[in-house]
Amino acid sequence: MKTTECLGLPYPECDPPLVKDASDIAQLRDLAEATDAAVQAYDDDLTDTLTAPPSAAATGGSNTAGTEVNQFYSALEFDTGGMWDSVGDGFLIQEDGWYMLGGHVRLSGFSPTNTNLRVDPLLNGDPWSSRQGPGFATGGTEEVSWSDVGFFRAGDFLNTRTAHTGNPATVVTYNARMWILQILANV
Repeated sequence: MKTTECLGLPYPECDPPLVKDASDIAQLRDLAEATDAAVQAYDDDLTDTLTAPPSAAATGGSNTAGTEVNQFYSALEFDTGGMWDSVGDGFLIQEDGWYMLGGHVRLSGFSPTNTNLRVDPLLNGDPWSSRQGPGFATGGTEEVSWSDVGFFRAGDFLNTRTAHTGNPATVVTYNARMWILQILANV
């Protein structure tokens, strides 16, 4: 039985040069089942890429001295794509593609509260984007929200580092959240 070029669906055909239809009900059943499977695969692909793409979010906190501090995300909020890396406290990319990521970091226990707080998104331990910030100081805390879009490869590891001004010996309380969303798989 012949198949279509693009999806490989089997289709019945006539027995040339006669007008008589050489197909039987089994061939029509095969076509119907193959069409149903192709439509379901298409629906699953749409669901995976448009309505429920791989995504994750995690939070963390620390009490740390220093003016440049790596943030650790020890509490997973959700992970629909298997990206959470509990050993590295960040996200491990599972599939090449474009991703949007972001989050926020809150600093407290530091005086003065205006410390020019900034966030470096890290790719495999190195900054890959511009430093995000500065933070906004209010009520004894300073917070910076950030986001960016990048192309990452399977196996890439993402987390963040913060930087601020002030005495590096002062212990600072950090609360952080980071999220990631695949916006386009590598095609």
